[in-house]
Amino acid sequence: MIRIGELAKRTGISKRTLYHYEQIELLEPTLVTPNGYRYYDEQAVLHLQKILLLKSIGYTLEQIKTLFDHPSHSKENESWVASLTEQIELIEQKKEELNRKEYYLRSTLHTIQLKGTSGVEQLLQVIEGLNDRPLAGEVIPAQFDEELSLTSRELGILNRLPVLGSNDKRVEELIAMFQQVSELMPTSPHAPEAQAVAGRLYAKALSLFDGDEKLLDRYWRLLHETESEEPVVMGMDGDFMAYIDEMLQYYLAQREDEPHEQE
Repeated sequence: MIRIGELAKRTGISKRTLYHYEQIELLEPTLVTPNGYRYYDEQAVLHLQKILLLKSIGYTLEQIKTLFDHPSHSKENESWVASLTEQIELIEQKKEELNRKEYYLRSTLHTIQLKGTSGVEQLLQVIEGLNDRPLAGEVIPAQFDEELSLTSRELGILNRLPVLGSNDKRVEELIAMFQQVSELMPTSPHAPEAQAVAGRLYAKALSLFDGDEKLLDRYWRLLHETESEEPVVMGMDGDFMAYIDEMLQYYLAQREDEPHEQE
């Protein structure tokens, strides 16, 4: 048997902690001499190691005490399996909650980058509507109505689009472009600066849609058709989308005229 000081040194915890475990009847000494010396046998050391293991994986002392309340070795194994399974389920639940909070935080960050704090009220309404929808990885993906009759290829393209609120580097690129659009809105969408942004924006959008211009156009029209009081994509309200529309229409018209001019 070993004394309390040696046990504390071996396990890296304080004697005060061991006294506390004794007081709450979580770990009692194997022997207490008349002069107050406390000794622990190997069974007690193993018991302490179990306590330290459970603490390291998130158990409270109260949970540990409950787990050790068993009448036999077989029951002990059953209790550990049941308790550990329950702990894993709780951690999975907490992970989902943390992932959802991270998604909402990023969504708020991206919305403020796009619209400033004026878009926060709309975002709150969107978040309330998303609370019942499950996460897929780190985001709540867009849902596409079956009535759209999308092919598997088209649906695959749409499902791979960057999602606001995700940690996708492509979102940062798009936000930077949209910020440029916001800064340009007081000017004409036909101005050279606006047309330069339109060209970059269209090229980026086309790459996201695997070069499928028809699907890109269909998706853009879908955003307009489903527009309600809240924008489909946060930060892209009616005025913003109308400005981009005119930018891109003028850009595409100019691009179509270029071959004729060269002739």
